[in-house]
Amino acid sequence: MKISVLIACRDEPTNPTLGWVLEGFAAQQLDAGDELDILVGFDGHMVGITAEWGNGVPIHILGLPRIGAAAVRNELAGLSRADVLLFGNADARPQPGMVAAHLRRQRELPPNRIVLGNAPWEKGAAPTVFDALLAETAAVFFYNQMRAGECYDWRHAWTLNLSMRREDFQHVGGFDEQLRPVYYEDVELAWRVLGGEAKGVFYEPAAAVIHRHPTTLEQYLDREELLGLMAPVLGRVNPAAFAALLGGKTPEELAREFAGWVKVDAGMHRWIYQRLQAWATLDAASLGEGVQRTRVLETIYQMHVPLKRLAFRVGFLRGMDLAADLHWQERRPTGLWRAAMV
Repeated sequence: MKISVLIACRDEPTNPTLGWVLEGFAAQQLDAGDELDILVGFDGHMVGITAEWGNGVPIHILGLPRIGAAAVRNELAGLSRADVLLFGNADARPQPGMVAAHLRRQRELPPNRIVLGNAPWEKGAAPTVFDALLAETAAVFFYNQMRAGECYDWRHAWTLNLSMRREDFQHVGGFDEQLRPVYYEDVELAWRVLGGEAKGVFYEPAAAVIHRHPTTLEQYLDREELLGLMAPVLGRVNPAAFAALLGGKTPEELAREFAGWVKVDAGMHRWIYQRLQAWATLDAASLGEGVQRTRVLETIYQMHVPLKRLAFRVGFLRGMDLAADLHWQERRPTGLWRAAMV
């Protein structure tokens, strides 16, 4: 069986993290008869080379104009002739048996199934409380709530470590390229592959990557703002998936609600932000261990939720004006959540 790794990259081609990731893929331990190639697409960097690493794994690097992550992945998928497509990130290095674990699981599963691998955050030399919040709670991903060998719905399809059969990908027409520059293109694709609410994302923790993505509190809130900004685009592209994700309401209904919410409790949001700032840079060891650590992190997580929602809501309101595709290059976080706390 042949598998293609597809990586959409926005960073500069010289970013050393990408080399770290590609070294991990080149060192994969495959089962007899299996084949691997790697395709990397640079979104907005016109480069193009074909390389071959030490063990003969071909790596094709494609330079593209700025078109968005979904379109880059579609371009790469169009070049593949593999049986399975494995979507990865330019900051997620695979463990030696990651690709083999995907292929073994894909052989066993019926059509229209997706395999999600594990993606623990890389631990830095001096991890902070905020690093622990990202790594050990559902602040970004839900791995801490998932069990090996179980199937989950389309909301769990994250392209930092995700595989599907190429024929299933082609059958639904690939990623929707209007979901750009980034966000929701992965879960929206899974919605169509799985036929809505079906539980067809199989969690295989043996297929593991290390996610090197150091993030500050401010970068995290910018991410939430961009998620909010992109949500009305999802509402335009796939209203059914939007409604399932956000409680059955239309973008217009949510915009009216959010406009009211962001006008209240500015003082509370400011207080939460100040408290999180104080916590964020402390040594993660200050959380304690075992049950104590879990309880403290859960408390911090619950405390931060109103601020997370604020960033999403202000982004959403801005996104209502940018939902048409002609505005896609204007979709970026601008710190609207800061202004909302004044």
